[in-house]
Amino acid sequence: MGLRDEQWGVIVNPYSGKRELQKDWVRIYRLLKYAEIRFFEQMTAYPGHAVEIARSLVDSGVRHILVVGGDGTMNEVVNGIFTSSLTDKSSVSLALIPYGTGNDWARFWGLADKGHNLSSRLFERRKVMVDVGRVRYRHDGKMCERYFINDASVGLSATVVKTTNRLKKYLGGRGWVYTLSLLVSVCLYRSVRMKVVAGDSSIEKEMFTVTVGNGCYTGGGIKQTPAAVPYDGLFQINAIERPTFIRILEGLRFLFRGEIDKHPCAHIYVSDNVHIGASAALLAETDGIMLPEATDYAIDIIPSAIGMCV
Repeated sequence: MGLRDEQWGVIVNPYSGKRELQKDWVRIYRLLKYAEIRFFEQMTAYPGHAVEIARSLVDSGVRHILVVGGDGTMNEVVNGIFTSSLTDKSSVSLALIPYGTGNDWARFWGLADKGHNLSSRLFERRKVMVDVGRVRYRHDGKMCERYFINDASVGLSATVVKTTNRLKKYLGGRGWVYTLSLLVSVCLYRSVRMKVVAGDSSIEKEMFTVTVGNGCYTGGGIKQTPAAVPYDGLFQINAIERPTFIRILEGLRFLFRGEIDKHPCAHIYVSDNVHIGASAALLAETDGIMLPEATDYAIDIIPSAIGMCV
């Protein structure tokens, strides 16, 4: 039995991106029916709802989930799967129709058609086993976990995500909102002393930002971890120490050319685990979703954790 012959649970976030999905869902629904896909859909209604839906689907026996939304929706679905009662999480297959602002996870796989050529692209291609990241941190005296599929970051990168999420409320899901947030945040952000331990390597300095990449893209196509691939069992970690103003300007040029790993302030590591600690609370995010502030984040990788239809 092929992937297109399976029963699919479809999780739709009608608020993703520019909200164009609200009018496009009818077209996607018809394409799924035309392709003779067996499916049933559920719409998200509030932040975190996709976590609940995905967990419920998996606990009820569904093993194939199509996500119609952005990176944040994908993150919620992954967290729903990995907090379910299912023992073998790798038995779940995911497919994606990207409708977010950045679509960085989709960008890695070349999934950018928003439902065009739906059956051939999503259900007749190969399934790849991909890695999933896990962040552990303490909040309100309790140990917490958050899973991610594309990236996690602390410092400036997380500040940019927070600013982007705020601006999107007023400016919508336009692609340039992240760039605007980056430029604003770079001017206002102050470095924090951190200790970053990646495998057998470590650095302790005033740090500007630390990005842990499972995939290579963030922020709508910016390569902060250019060599990261999500199926090798390893993260690429980019820890950038506090730059001078001139180095910041140079860094923007390196960043938009996809060569930030060549910047003099960038420290690049490859590892299946990383610990980030600081004396002051740090802003952190996973796949564009903010985490509670904490002083320590322990991040590890779960290799070949879940199937991705590409």
